[in-house]
Amino acid sequence: MSKNKTTINNGQLLRVLRQTISYLENQDCERISFRQAVEESIQARQGRRPRTLAEIRGVCMRLMRSVPGLAERSVQSIGRAECARLISTVETPRQQHKIRIILHGVFEYCRRQEWCLVNPVALLTPPALQEHEIIPLSWDSIRRLLRIVRISRHRPCMAALGLMLWAGVRPVEVTRLSWDDIDWEESVVTLSPVHSKTGGIRHIEIQPVLRTWLCESGMREGDICPPNWERRWRCLRKTAGLIPWQQDVLRHTFASYHAKFFHDFPRLQEDMGHRSAALLRTRYLSMRGVTAAHAALFWKPGAL
Repeated sequence: MSKNKTTINNGQLLRVLRQTISYLENQDCERISFRQAVEESIQARQGRRPRTLAEIRGVCMRLMRSVPGLAERSVQSIGRAECARLISTVETPRQQHKIRIILHGVFEYCRRQEWCLVNPVALLTPPALQEHEIIPLSWDSIRRLLRIVRISRHRPCMAALGLMLWAGVRPVEVTRLSWDDIDWEESVVTLSPVHSKTGGIRHIEIQPVLRTWLCESGMREGDICPPNWERRWRCLRKTAGLIPWQQDVLRHTFASYHAKFFHDFPRLQEDMGHRSAALLRTRYLSMRGVTAAHAALFWKPGAL
């Protein structure tokens, strides 16, 4: 055991020495400014969605405007303490969490390019996030929403509503889906990296109730969301009396009713696209108002 541990430590030391030598031999590292590092790290992620890249650039630009001299500082001269100060320029833990993720990505790119020895953000303890409970839609609200969407002028929203409610598809993800992403033979919805929020691919099982609902919508081609989706979706919620509206309440409703009825957390985690069960258990599973009887009806085709 001791011998193996020594070998591992020596291997780690050798890697650090190689990185240090390469870093010292890199004559351009002094000239890599924070502004340049941001732009080049964004260029390296051109496969990501434009909205994500715009957010990264926007956050970094705000930091450079608020901190004098930051833009032209060499990345190798920015340490852990300064990164902590950059993160603390915003007040809420959630905003700090977002800035930390973005800065971590920029400096990790710099480390791989050998523009700095270590990623200083990786040395920081992530800010604690206090998750707020999002209560699933009440049973009456679900029934009212499904009744209203069947009215002819709201009917084009049926498929999108069904995918958010019975498949847990995020609101922003559903706007990127088309009917080509529905595999009727395999009974799955495929969210490719260009569709999903996290940039990964996932396959969501189409339950019988969702299959029935999608068939009832009467659509089979084109985009899932109709033209003028945002206006139509807002009008539907207003007509159903569901204003104000919590952004991810349908996703939370899906998770809670899925857990209540199927008791299959691994399957639910896979459908939700979570890397671990921690977020699922701490943020998404609110059983307030969810009864076993209602959960059985929720997943029964034609019951709602």
